[in-house]
Amino acid sequence: MEKVNNFLKENGFILNSSGGEIKGSPDELLEQSSIIAEKLPINFTEGIIEIPGCYYEFARRYPDKDGSLYGGFIAKSADKIFESTNYYTK
Repeated sequence: MEKVNNFLKENGFILNSSGGEIKGSPDELLEQSSIIAEKLPINFTEGIIEIPGCYYEFARRYPDKDGSLYGGFIAKSADKIFESTNYYTK
């Protein structure tokens, strides 16, 4: 996950650092990271309003004791990923 994050930062992406750039750990069987959404000007009836665009989330899932990849989410980290829509301006 660190290599992915370094690649993203080297290429101009802003990472969501709320709760740390990497949420979770191998011990929790899940590591997550995401970029911050950029502002996009959208033409609404009321005028042009800047809203958050999309963000990308990256997840690394680890196998559990049975060898199956962890399929859940870490509750304490879930709300931190959604802060990725707290967009930035280049």
